[in-house]
Amino acid sequence: MRKNLLKGMLDILICLRDDARSFNDLKRLNLSPNTILARLREAQEKGFVRQRLYPRKGKKAKIKYDLTDEGELMLKDYESIIDRYLELSRELAELEKKLREKEREKKYLLLSSEKS
Repeated sequence: MRKNLLKGMLDILICLRDDARSFNDLKRLNLSPNTILARLREAQEKGFVRQRLYPRKGKKAKIKYDLTDEGELMLKDYESIIDRYLELSRELAELEKKLREKEREKKYLLLSSEKS
């Protein structure tokens, strides 16, 4: 698979491993809606994800996505890779937070030096 095909796939599969999720739930992954749709289609074609309708009283049925048995098995087979991926994702989030703090500090110093 090319890199752009992988973008977001693992995030979506990991999100679905605990429970069925709606498209709106998946939008919280900080991926574009087009990327989410593309990865869901690919995962469905590969047999890792299925789409289900959940009826609601007096409302339109809700569409949710969940892992198939094959999807769960695939994630289990790659559990150590997924654990490392999640660890790296957390580390990256921390580094991005520190970077934003440093950028704010830099702006503050520039502004305060201009006022002097």
